[in-house]
Amino acid sequence: MGEKFVEYNVRELDNRYNFTVGGVSYIGNPRAHTAMYVTKKVAHLLENMKGLACCLVFAEEGIVVAPAFREKNCFMFSDNPQLAYVRFAEQLARQREREERSKKYIRTEEGYYLGENVRIGENAHIEPTALIGHDVVIGKNAFIGAGAVIKNAVIGDDFVCNAHAVIGSPGFTMCEDEEGNKLRIPSMGRVVIGNFVEVGVGDNISVGSSGDTVIGDYVKLDVLIHIGHDVHIQKNAELTAGAIVGGFDQIGERAYCGLNAAIRNRVSVGADGFIGMGAVVTKSVEPGVTVVGNPAKKYERNKS
Repeated sequence: MGEKFVEYNVRELDNRYNFTVGGVSYIGNPRAHTAMYVTKKVAHLLENMKGLACCLVFAEEGIVVAPAFREKNCFMFSDNPQLAYVRFAEQLARQREREERSKKYIRTEEGYYLGENVRIGENAHIEPTALIGHDVVIGKNAFIGAGAVIKNAVIGDDFVCNAHAVIGSPGFTMCEDEEGNKLRIPSMGRVVIGNFVEVGVGDNISVGSSGDTVIGDYVKLDVLIHIGHDVHIQKNAELTAGAIVGGFDQIGERAYCGLNAAIRNRVSVGADGFIGMGAVVTKSVEPGVTVVGNPAKKYERNKS
């Protein structure tokens, strides 16, 4: 996918710098020529900027930034860096929205809808009423069920997307303006899906807020599952019906999530972790550990 955004020269914000910014990224995985924000809560992630240049960083007052970082990147300090970032990102989002609306969909002979610049591999079967958005890439041997919607996505081979799933929906992230009004943070990322992945009926997978939501090879998702923005699910993980995964979560290889379990945002489940049915996970789960209950706690088998 190659969306092109209007580029802004940061010289308009600080005349000591002369480089352009044409996208956004997350401070946990920053990219050159992008904008991002950092609060004191995640200030330790600034270490990810080592060797990086040409970033526009909206930072919270009081954060100490190494001179080497400030030399090659433009830092704008404020009491509310998230809001400052949102005001900037909204300009990029509006540009993308204008470009999206200028593109056209066609209704194919098979009865599904296809956007512009879509690439779909050989031997794909797409049922009527499905919609494939602009610039989407899907590998070979795909099955796309009736009513499915796929946007802002790059998908591998042997993909199964069952009926009425939505891939590439906006993330649900908010900030407050000066009057306390809720503002939605623009969702500027993608969904990146590996090979042999299955998505169940009625699932929702959100795009990354400023990075990507990533689903690894052989991940299997049952029905009515919600995957939040910027989630990373690693190879061979299995999530059963009704599971909810919050934004920025990390789900390790071969992890299992039971029926109707909920995982709060910004936590991780280690490799081979097991989340019991209906569990409410509020803290990270170490590799190989089973947790159950609300709030979820480590399950200790009675050895007596």
